Amino acid sequence: MAQETAGAGPAGDEFDLGGWRVRPSLNRLVRDGATVRLEPKMMDVLTTLAGHAGRVVSKDELAAAVWPDVFVTESVITRAIAGLRRALEDDAREPRFIETIAKRGYRLIAPPRPVAGHAPPAAPAGAPAAPSTGATQSPPYAAGQWVRGERFHGREAEIAEVLDGPRNALWLLGSRAIGKTSTLRQLEHLCADSGYRGFLPLFWDLQGSDDPERLDADFAEALADAGERLARAGVNLDEIAADDFLVSLGRLRRALAARGLTLLLLLDEAEELLGLQERSPALLRKLRRALLSPEGIRTVLASSGRLWRLADRDDDTSPFLHGFAPPIYLGCLDEAAARRLVLQGSGEPHAAPDDQAVEEIVRLSGGHPFLLQLLGTRYWQLGDLGRAAEAVAADASVHRLFAVDLELLSAPERELLRELAGTGGAREEDLGGPAPSADAAASLHLEQLGVVRRRTAGRLEIRSPLLRRWLEGRPGAVDGRRPSAAP
Repeated sequence: MAQETAGAGPAGDEFDLGGWRVRPSLNRLVRDGATVRLEPKMMDVLTTLAGHAGRVVSKDELAAAVWPDVFVTESVITRAIAGLRRALEDDAREPRFIETIAKRGYRLIAPPRPVAGHAPPAAPAGAPAAPSTGATQSPPYAAGQWVRGERFHGREAEIAEVLDGPRNALWLLGSRAIGKTSTLRQLEHLCADSGYRGFLPLFWDLQGSDDPERLDADFAEALADAGERLARAGVNLDEIAADDFLVSLGRLRRALAARGLTLLLLLDEAEELLGLQERSPALLRKLRRALLSPEGIRTVLASSGRLWRLADRDDDTSPFLHGFAPPIYLGCLDEAAARRLVLQGSGEPHAAPDDQAVEEIVRLSGGHPFLLQLLGTRYWQLGDLGRAAEAVAADASVHRLFAVDLELLSAPERELLRELAGTGGAREEDLGGPAPSADAAASLHLEQLGVVRRRTAGRLEIRSPLLRRWLEGRPGAVDGRRPSAAP
């Protein structure tokens, strides 16, 4: 967000916000002769909040208004809010503009005022309307968003390893939309009452936090989000807060230890640490020491396999991942958990899935949580499983999901998928790779990620028929060529 001298330009429906002149058509904030430029989506978030000033706008509503028909994770919205706060010079702990409402969303607390010659601020086209007091007709699934509580299914072994295991440094490794954020949020939910199993959780979203300033701001926001929980534990947030996130983290750990509690630090989007390694390797080493402190903290990282790059170091300093490996792999849900997820909508009035539909949704998805939720949503909407499957197979967000996941795989892993997609499955000893050891390593890693599974007699197959169909139609995505934009 660069600053520049304010200049003239075409104006849209501008408004004043706490001394800032908001110019949506130019993606600019103007105050005292200086201009701050915003990213377009960031401005869309601000105008959506302004159109419903004083009301809590949920993250689902923001996603629907600003990113319609596009798959976005909740962390994208969190980053936009953090960017707006920096641009507006707001403080998450003592907000003057945007207030975080725990477990609900965000509220614009500074009243937007019309500027002479401009219409008053209004919600942009497609923005959410005020919630209805009548019965909801929304699907019971949450495709593309994290879940917790009664909507969270499976992962019992992984959660037990985090909460009951002997390790104080753990790494949840999984592909996109596999449920990493949901697992962290479920851990937060389980430990929300101060003292549960001796842990007090703090969720810290690292997306965009690849430099010291962003880390400081985002850790402050994480503390603000957990303020009520910390207060229940007797921790005064004013005594914890500092300009340096490492100082805040150390104070928090010591304050909790004095109360017999261990900080359960839940770090989402840990791939951002790769950027920190490039920009400030000394700071990354300090962060590693803080996260691996011998007492008072249990750290859980969540990321894709890209984070393995932090293990590639040639100097005399221990690599960042030393202490976090081996990772806990998050693959697809087992069949029992997948069925429970699909059946969570059985109490709704529309298209309650029968046993046959449940089994087919589980089969087509391969147990992938995002595909399960999206198939369930489309079936709920259309009432016909065949049409629902075709809609999901043509969904652009599904194509993007598969394409990004393929980019994260190694060449031997992509080659193995190419073979399995072409044959429908094969025994490991029949695979045609020139290096059997590489084939074995590729198949093991793909199993751990939940992309393939091993059937009877050692036969490997791609778990999701939807993924196999996509691979068959887009060979360039498998062999490394850039696929075309068309499905």
